[in-house]
Amino acid sequence: MKVEITHPDKVLFPKGKITKQDLADYYGSVARLMIPLIKNRPISMKRYPRGIKGEGFFQKNAPEGMPSFVKTVKVARREKGAIHMILCNDKDTLLWLANQNCITPHIWLSKIDKPDYPDRMIFDLDPPTRKGFSNVVEAAFLLRNILEKSCKLKTFVMTTGSRGLHVVVPLKRTRTYDQVREFAREVADQIAEEDPKKYTTEARKEKRRGRLYLDVMRNSKGATAVAPYSVRPKEGAPIATPISWEELKDSSLRSDSFHIRNFQKRLRKNPWSGMDRFAKTLVQ
Repeated sequence: MKVEITHPDKVLFPKGKITKQDLADYYGSVARLMIPLIKNRPISMKRYPRGIKGEGFFQKNAPEGMPSFVKTVKVARREKGAIHMILCNDKDTLLWLANQNCITPHIWLSKIDKPDYPDRMIFDLDPPTRKGFSNVVEAAFLLRNILEKSCKLKTFVMTTGSRGLHVVVPLKRTRTYDQVREFAREVADQIAEEDPKKYTTEARKEKRRGRLYLDVMRNSKGATAVAPYSVRPKEGAPIATPISWEELKDSSLRSDSFHIRNFQKRLRKNPWSGMDRFAKTLVQ
């Protein structure tokens, strides 16, 4: 099914003159890699109808008048009632999202058949400035060492396309969000306690005092994380890119190294291929 891209010449990223059609073309090219990693997970859309220089907003509730191929799931709200959230399970839906000026899809860490039991655990490594990427890399390898050697868990890594990295652990769906977050917090606290001058788990920015923030709060029910292979709403259209641990050793790598204009050469790489095969149960 062909998805029509309306106003294809609309410029979403002014400096690079990257258009809505460019965004759709990118998502079409990467769908083969992206869809298996986001399938059956509720989507929050980060939309920019006037491009990244205009006001963007998150939209969780599916809009009216969607084409029939776009699937949704009913999700209970913390307060009363429920909303219908989009499931991006195929290329056509991904292109439709791009046509909605959804630059960055965000996803749940659980799937719709077991919404209370995440199958991924995420550590969001957030440096205080863009110049602190070497500290981010160091923290990622510290995390990997603890998680793989001490906890016997398999780890994967992704540039966020912004300033930091995500370290991701595939899980068997046997623990609740609260249990997963508690486990992640203990690991993050261990790193922060061993080097409190470099690392912190303090959520308040004013209390971080220039340290790298080890954020585990995305491991919460209803929270979302940037989807792998998503474009970020920043000039140059950087991409949240799954990479290998070997690639992370490259001193020239930055969180925004990969973007729409240079991504074609990565389409044959798939560092997260088969990651679900490595899922294990957290031992608490």
